[in-house]
Amino acid sequence: MTTEAELARVDAFETENFSPAEKAVLRFTEAFYRDHRTIPDGVWDDLRRHYSEPEIIELAWTIASYIIFGKLIYAFRIPHSEATRETTS
Repeated sequence: MTTEAELARVDAFETENFSPAEKAVLRFTEAFYRDHRTIPDGVWDDLRRHYSEPEIIELAWTIASYIIFGKLIYAFRIPHSEATRETTS
């Protein structure tokens, strides 16, 4: 499970010790979440410096999946404990 400290570190990704490639992913993720229709060219350019087109497509697909799952959990009012419970057999 993600700790508060880990979440705070991601929130401050520009000032934390992430690699340039990781920062590019986090900038893209933030821009994609805010408005996928208006991702700045600089964000795309930075991402392309570190990743191939297939990798960027996979990344966008993953981000979109997490966004929609979060919205579904919220829409169906699934309690936090149920949404984050680990399932092991």
